[in-house]
Amino acid sequence: MGMPLSSRQLAYCAVFGGLAFLLRAMQLAIPIGGPFVIDLRGLPGVVGAALSGPIGGIIIGILAGLPAKIPLIDIPAFSSAYFLVGLLAKRLKWLSALATVVGYAVAAAIAWQMGLFPSFGSAFATVSIRAILIIPVQLAILYAIYRRWPSAFASPGPS
Repeated sequence: MGMPLSSRQLAYCAVFGGLAFLLRAMQLAIPIGGPFVIDLRGLPGVVGAALSGPIGGIIIGILAGLPAKIPLIDIPAFSSAYFLVGLLAKRLKWLSALATVVGYAVAAAIAWQMGLFPSFGSAFATVSIRAILIIPVQLAILYAIYRRWPSAFASPGPS
């Protein structure tokens, strides 16, 4: 059995996952409540996930979540979101960015279960601020990539 990722997919993981890690590690974030912040790591993260597929999405999600204030929230949230983006990108193309909503629900559920919010609803309402700001930008970026490079979301062959 061969590697689950091609060399191209691994390169996408390294570049986009590394950029997501760096953007969060630089602490350039605006707090929005509890452990949630608005930062830019979701931009390279969603691009890398769409280009590298579901396994690449998990790797990028881990890299995006590691430098967080509470990695126990961010790693599962980003990994589940980017797994779905990678899984859906071939079929839904740029609309696959909408799958990141699942990551926000995962983050809210974990934060609520950790006692950081009194209810799931309050946690989700807080993290939704980030979603409302970031998801349209993610959609626009993936749309621009798809328009310029329609084959970008095709399943990569062996390299």
